Amino acid sequence: MAYDKKELEKKALIAIEKHKLMFMEHIVAFLPCGKTTFYDLELNQSDTIKKAVEEMRVSKKTKMLSNWIDSETPSLQIAAMKMISEEHEAHRLNGTRQEIKHDGGIKSTLIEWKPAKRESES
Repeated sequence: MAYDKKELEKKALIAIEKHKLMFMEHIVAFLPCGKTTFYDLELNQSDTIKKAVEEMRVSKKTKMLSNWIDSETPSLQIAAMKMISEEHEAHRLNGTRQEIKHDGGIKSTLIEWKPAKRESES
């Protein structure tokens, strides 16, 4: 069965919007063609489909982050802070940054060699 690439692309865009799809694999399930046809027609490389998927992901991430910030649940607020914080702030929240201090100098120690006493000398 021959498929019209443009028609499948339109159906994919409708499915993305209707079912809030965010992964290429999920799009295939809503199309009248199989996975092989989807990839053979290079619909996975369609800029229009990629853009629609990316816009869906960004909108969902933004909505979720806003909900976390507005939440009264401390764990969600901390998760949101980790997402929006600067690198040093995130390390501070996680307790993951380790500071190593070095004075930059080279210290040498003089070791004095003393020969061992022989048993015959004692």
